[in-house]
Amino acid sequence: MIYQVIIPESLYSELEEVVEYYKSKEIHLALNFISKWESAMEQLKHTPLHYQKKNKEFRTIKINRFPYLLVFEIIGAKVYVYRLINAHKNPKTIFKK
Repeated sequence: MIYQVIIPESLYSELEEVVEYYKSKEIHLALNFISKWESAMEQLKHTPLHYQKKNKEFRTIKINRFPYLLVFEIIGAKVYVYRLINAHKNPKTIFKK
């Protein structure tokens, strides 16, 4: 089964900030982050149930090689991605929408 991944506009602005940060460090970091983001999106389309529930219905997927997590929820055949967060920041805020 292929799931539909729903991403709010606000998450794209967070994504843009992260990419700009890595671009300011080194362009290859930004390109690598984008590549890993796209891989995570493919994983969510095909195997979102692979990731265990962390808090009620919320699950997380790590952006490989970067300290970022995507917080998401599966409802029917849709995957709702709520947050892109830095895993090094306050863990109490991870599961807030």
